[in-house]
Amino acid sequence: MMKNLKLQSNSSTLLYIQILKITVLVILNVTVSMFSLSAQTPRKDSGADGQMKAKDITENGLRIGDDVPDLSITPIHNYKTKSAKLSDFKGKLLILDFWATWCSPCVAMMPKMEELQKEFKNKVQFISITDQKAKDVLAFISKLDAKYRGDIPVVTDDKLLSSYFPHVYLPHYVWIDTRGKVIAFTGADEISRDNIFQVLEKDGNTGLKRKHDYKIEYDYSDPLFIGSNGGIPTNLNFYSVLTGYQNGLSSIFTSKPLKDNTLVRLTFTNDIIPHLFGGAFGGNRGEFSKKNMRFLVSDTTKLLPSGDMVEWAKKNTYCYELILPKSRNAEKYAIMKDELNRFFPQYEVYVQKEVSEVLAIVRLDTIDRIGTGGGKEIATFSGVGFELRNASIKWISQQLGMIYLQNYPLPIVDDTGYAKAVDIKVEAKMSDVGSLNQALAKYGLALQKKHKEIEVLVFKDR
Repeated sequence: MMKNLKLQSNSSTLLYIQILKITVLVILNVTVSMFSLSAQTPRKDSGADGQMKAKDITENGLRIGDDVPDLSITPIHNYKTKSAKLSDFKGKLLILDFWATWCSPCVAMMPKMEELQKEFKNKVQFISITDQKAKDVLAFISKLDAKYRGDIPVVTDDKLLSSYFPHVYLPHYVWIDTRGKVIAFTGADEISRDNIFQVLEKDGNTGLKRKHDYKIEYDYSDPLFIGSNGGIPTNLNFYSVLTGYQNGLSSIFTSKPLKDNTLVRLTFTNDIIPHLFGGAFGGNRGEFSKKNMRFLVSDTTKLLPSGDMVEWAKKNTYCYELILPKSRNAEKYAIMKDELNRFFPQYEVYVQKEVSEVLAIVRLDTIDRIGTGGGKEIATFSGVGFELRNASIKWISQQLGMIYLQNYPLPIVDDTGYAKAVDIKVEAKMSDVGSLNQALAKYGLALQKKHKEIEVLVFKDR
C-alpha cells in the first residue's frame, strides 16, 4: 500500500485528409501536447536516451552497506522503558517494520512477526514503527485479537527513523545485521523463517529480494499527465482526449502508425464537428463529405464554417485523439462514435439511405479493359490526370469528389460494381467532366448523372 504520500497508401486516409483540406483548409495552426497514459511506475529525470528515469526513494537515506547511527527511539511501547537506542539491540538481527493501522497487509503480518519473534527470541528483534499518534495506534492494537498482540515493541509518532529510511509503500522492512549495518530493504514476502535462518547463518549475506519505492512529483490540483504532471507514462492501454482549438496545429486527420507499433490511433486536429462524425461513421470507407450530409438543425453556425474563418475556427473546431492496442483495432470507430455522442449530446447523428441524383462512374459494356497486370500498388493524381496500377477503382470517385470536382453539385460515386484491382492511366483536365469522359472512354468507363440510393449522414437537434 502507498504511504501517505508522402502519406499512407490507403484510400481512406488520403480521402479523409482531402475532406479536411477542402472545408477547413484556411483555418488553423495549432499546438497541443498529446501524450500516453500508463498504469506503470512513474518515471522522473530524463536520461541521455530521452526516457524519464525512475527515482528510488529508498536511496535518499541510509543505503545497504551503511552503518546505522545509534539513534534514539521514542516513544516506544510494549518495551521495558519508554525510550531506547538502536545500540540496545546490537548483537541481534534487527528488522524494522514500518506500518500503519490503515494498511491491511501490514496488520495481516502482525501474527507472523509475533511467531517469528517467539521462535528466534534473542537472535532477532522486530520493531514496529509508525508515524501515527500513540493514542490512535494503542487504541487500535487493544481492539485486535490476542494473536496480533505480543512481544514486539511499537514506536509511534515517528519522524526520525523514517527520515533515515525513507519509503513510499507499506509495509516496508529494513534489515540491520548484528553489527549495526543495513543489509536489506524488503517487502512482506521476504519476512519468513527460512530467510531469517539464511541471514543469520551467512552473516548478513542475504540474497533477499530488494524493495524499490519510486516516487514522482504530482500536483493533485492539476490534470494527471498534462505537462508531465505525474510523469511521462508508458505501456498505454487506452487513451482519448478532446480539446478545443489549439493554436499552431494544422487541420488534419491521421491514422499514421505511432512509434509504439503495438498501438493504433485516430487523430483529428482543429477539425469541425461534421468531419469528426463523418470520420467515425464513415470508418475505413471515409465516404461522408458535405455532399452526403443532411443538417436538420435549427442553427448550423456551430457546424459549418462562416464569416471570418479563423475566428470561427477558434470557437468551433476541436482536437480529438483515440489510441488503442492493436488487438482492439476493429473497435476504434465504434468507440469514437460513442465518445462523440457523449461530447456533443445536443446533436442526434445517424446514417440513413435515400435516393439522390449523383454523378456516377459506370461501365459502358461488359468488356474488361481495366483488369490489373499486378505489381506494386500505385495511385497518383494531379490536375491533368491520374494513374492507377493494381489499385481500387474507388480511388477515382474519392479523389474527384474530394478534390477535383469538389465544387460539382452532386456526390461522386462508384457504380461500376468492379471489385478487382485495376490498371488505368488517364490524361485529362480533372475538373472538367467532358474532358474526363473523353479519356475514360478507352477503358469502357464514363461519368453519368443518375439517381441512386446512397447513404447520408444526418444531423438533428435532440
